[in-house]
Amino acid sequence: MKALTQTFVDALTVRQARKRLTFLQLSKETGVNNVTLSGIVNRRIEAVQERTFDKLNDWLLMEDK
Repeated sequence: MKALTQTFVDALTVRQARKRLTFLQLSKETGVNNVTLSGIVNRRIEAVQERTFDKLNDWLLMEDK
């Protein structure tokens, strides 16, 4: 399990807001379940599996097209 830092969650939230994505749209882009994403953004989930973290991290590092 990977602990989610405040900075990571904030970056995810800001990127989601800038792209104006719903949790369902974000789920399709990242490959992470929308309920999991909601829990992360709303700070109900503090740690995730490594593959979930990797998917979100890859999405954050990807350049906007």
